[in-house]
Amino acid sequence: MANQFNNNISNPKDVELEATITRAIRSMGEHIHVSVSGGHVTLSGTADDYSTKRDIVASIRNVSGVHEVTNNIRVAPIAD
Repeated sequence: MANQFNNNISNPKDVELEATITRAIRSMGEHIHVSVSGGHVTLSGTADDYSTKRDIVASIRNVSGVHEVTNNIRVAPIAD
């Protein structure tokens, strides 16, 4: 399993890709964690709504070097 803190990522391209994706989605959700292994991107964390979740995944699919995306993002419950 890829490590979200870069400790076990050995491929410099994966490190660069993770940084690129993290910068690209920063404005969409600060509670999203990105990990990359061999071009396979795994997203986890919490998005504010389904629209944001969809937009994050759509924007990542267009990043050069991304071969596959696993979307483990949850949507935050609506506060009363």
